[in-house]
Amino acid sequence: MQKTILLLLLLISLSCSKKETIPTVYEIDPKLQPFLATFVAEAKKHNIEIVPENLRMKFERESREVCGHFASDKNGQREIVINLACWENAPNQNREALVFHELGHCFLNRLHRDDLLPNKAPSSIMSTEGNGHYEPCIYPIEGDNSCNKTMRRDYYVTELFNPKTPVPDWAK
Repeated sequence: MQKTILLLLLLISLSCSKKETIPTVYEIDPKLQPFLATFVAEAKKHNIEIVPENLRMKFERESREVCGHFASDKNGQREIVINLACWENAPNQNREALVFHELGHCFLNRLHRDDLLPNKAPSSIMSTEGNGHYEPCIYPIEGDNSCNKTMRRDYYVTELFNPKTPVPDWAK
């Protein structure tokens, strides 16, 4: 009887003890903050609520050949690392596409998608083939707008939040 009471008291005291709280981190490089804010706003337009908590977004000069990567741990802490070498000379549209790609992994659980549209353009911003899906022309040729892909942004952002987005007219 005495052992039972001791065991019961031990169980009660253990169940009442404070659980270890794991600190969360929220550190966003100031250069990446506007892209995160735009992503959250775009998600809202698509009726998806994004709460950017437990998130670290930073730059590193990485030796790997990828421009960015996302990782998370068992405690729910998320980290996006952008390769500074990819970032430095990229047009703003490519920067946005890169950050949106990584945020797609982070908040939308999107995997890579390397299929192509009928015109051979990537079908998704989640493609592993570069991040210039809606970049401007570097050397625009007068009267020829074929290399200017900025009007493709709406499709790629919509597809990011809805993978069942129909093929756009420009891709047929």
